[in-house]
Amino acid sequence: MTKKSAPTKSPARRYFKEVRFRQIRALVAFARQGSFASAAASLGLAVPSVWQQIRALEDEYEVPLVAARGSVVSLTADGQILVDLAAPLVEGFDSLREVFTDRHRKQPRSLSIVAPAAMFSGPLRSPVIQYRKMHPEVRVRLIDRPSYTVREMMEADEADVAIMGIASGDDSLPQMQLTALAHYPFHVIYPEGHPLADKQRLTLAELVKHPLVLSGHASCSHRQIRHAFTQAGLVEKLNVAMTATNPSLLLSYVSAGLGVCIRTNASPTKLPRPLPGEPALLMRDATNLFGHEEVFFVQRKGRFEPAHLKSFRELVLKGMAKN
Repeated sequence: MTKKSAPTKSPARRYFKEVRFRQIRALVAFARQGSFASAAASLGLAVPSVWQQIRALEDEYEVPLVAARGSVVSLTADGQILVDLAAPLVEGFDSLREVFTDRHRKQPRSLSIVAPAAMFSGPLRSPVIQYRKMHPEVRVRLIDRPSYTVREMMEADEADVAIMGIASGDDSLPQMQLTALAHYPFHVIYPEGHPLADKQRLTLAELVKHPLVLSGHASCSHRQIRHAFTQAGLVEKLNVAMTATNPSLLLSYVSAGLGVCIRTNASPTKLPRPLPGEPALLMRDATNLFGHEEVFFVQRKGRFEPAHLKSFRELVLKGMAKN
């Protein structure tokens, strides 16, 4: 009588036995938090448990996913690839409770929106007002932050959606879904009679000779301006006389002769009328030097989009398409 051999398990059954979801979640948590200790705290686990989960993934995929350089541990290139693929799956699974709650309406609905002040005072104002009228039951929270801080808040999951600029040279956002909203051209603004008024063509080499008045360091436009000067090898020669988040304040100091302003028209601020004794301001296109400020609607990949959030996204897309 022949002895029956044990049935072999299918590759799929073997995979799900050996690679459990908590191992994938541990790797994604490590990528988000930046350390084993922080990842463990976010998951409510001990540090050795997170370490073991990631090591198990390395055994399954047969590649190192994290590497240590001195006291710093970070993702390898293969680890980043796996995180980019897995993060939307983790987001989708973790949002099951939100989906269930939304379908049964067991909790009050809320929407937190983070964006720079220029967005709230400009193109977002009308969509926000319309949304409040359409969805009075939703608790809306508006958070004013510079674009780079907006990015950090989204990566830390401290807001539901963001409207933000992404500058040339910025790191990518592989775990975010980006919907293009608008692109705003750069301009150079200076007083009438300024030496730049006599230049037929503006160049970075000419601009760097003058003090500059720019938006804040964390803004998209400031980063894009610095990127352009860096690419030209002129960043060390920059003389930034003033930074401010208020566009009207920037222009008032340009009128006073403090420096030359480089900015986009993302903010609706018009050139001010000159005060007695002050020259009028002149504005010239500078897209050939700095390109455009690209603005996006940002939300997490793979996360359930409730109806009230979708409604806001559609209002923003429609409203900004008119600008």
